[in-house]
Order: sequence, then C-alpha cells, then structure tokens
Amino acid sequence: MVIAALALFIAVSALPRYASSWPWSNPLKVPNQPALQAIRDEGITLPGWLPDEQVKTKIGGDTWSIQQLSAADDGPFAKASPSTIFLLMRPQVWEADQPEVEWLDLKGAQQWQTDSHQSLRFKVSVNSRINSVDDSETIRINPDFFRAWSKEQTYAVLQWYACPTGGSPSPAWWFWADQKAQWQHRKRMPWVAVSVWLPIEPLSDIGIYEATATDLGTAVHQELLNTVFAGAFLEA
Repeated sequence: MVIAALALFIAVSALPRYASSWPWSNPLKVPNQPALQAIRDEGITLPGWLPDEQVKTKIGGDTWSIQQLSAADDGPFAKASPSTIFLLMRPQVWEADQPEVEWLDLKGAQQWQTDSHQSLRFKVSVNSRINSVDDSETIRINPDFFRAWSKEQTYAVLQWYACPTGGSPSPAWWFWADQKAQWQHRKRMPWVAVSVWLPIEPLSDIGIYEATATDLGTAVHQELLNTVFAGAFLEA
C-alpha cells in the first residue's frame, strides 16, 4: 500500500509537466488573425459597391466596423433596391473570443422592434484545395432575415456568423464547427459576425428584398472566403 501510494504521488506530481508538453495545453491559433483584426479598422471591399464611409465603434463592449456602401453604376448591383446599404462586421480578435450576444447588442443599441423573421439559404463557392472543406466545392449559409425598425428608420436585416466552412446566426453552430476544427486541424474556427442593413420604407414587405439580400449575403461571404478566410485550414 505504501508503494502504491508513493507511485500515485509521483504520477500526480508529474502530470502537470506532461500536460504542459501536450499540443492542446497551449492556446490553439486562429488562422489569419491579423487579417481578421484589420476588419475593425478597414472593413472590406465589396465587389459592386462603392465605399461612402467606414467607421469603427463600440457596441455592447465590442468593436464593430460600420460601412455605408452605394451600388456602383456599372456593377452587378447597379439596379439593386435599395442602392445604399450598411454593412456591420465584428471579427474574432483573439483565440478565446467566441460568438455570444452580438445580435442582442445590435438590437439593444438601435432600440429595434423586429418581426417577419425567417431563414434564408444560399451556397457560396469555395476552393476545397485551399480550405479543405470536406472536398466540397460549395458551403451553405443560413442567415436570419427579418424586418427591424426604430423611430428613425426601417430595415430589412440579414445577419449570420461567417466562417470558412459555412455560416449561421447560431453561436451553437459555431461551437460545434470550432470543435471539429480543433480536432481535425489543431486550429480554432475563425469567425466574423456580419449584419447587413437594407433601408426600406416603413411597413414594407421584406419579401421583395429577399433576392437582393441573398445576393448581398453571397457577395459578403465570398469576399471573406477570398481574403481573411483564405487558406484557413491549409494542410501542412
């Protein structure tokens, strides 16, 4: 019994030293972390849209990029309605940063009332050889789409957490995607909270803006795949 107790004591004492050498004992890296952080300061370039203004501001304790964009006369959104939109993005900024209450923060900051909630679905092309997304050529995005209004303005709003492997407005969706990324690639799943606001007339039916919202969501996610998410899970 004395020998067994001594062996147990030695094993417990040595455990922290062994654990510190395990790969997962250190924080796992976020792919392209500097590029993600730069979104707060610069926003993104969205094909077919011209930048009117970009600012960064605190919302709910986190820093967001807010861009006002106008459709280019010679671009694919030249006939889009509305022709001016707002693009808000809150990127991941460190390893332990995770999606939580971004949508509640936006709603509270704007004092919105909301209705007409629905889920849109679209696919975005991705180079599977670069991002290693299950050898698939497309990924699925399922954002929330709803009407939001305050005393000043009414919007059709599209929002989701964008990731290299897809997108959803649910933090739980990201959690399981992050677990998979850690086990398969030894990296964290990078993410950007995206909220697209389309100014509309009060009490307008947002159904007439669904096609524009879908095209916008596709363009935003595609641009993130081509820039800050590029090569996120490139195999060594």
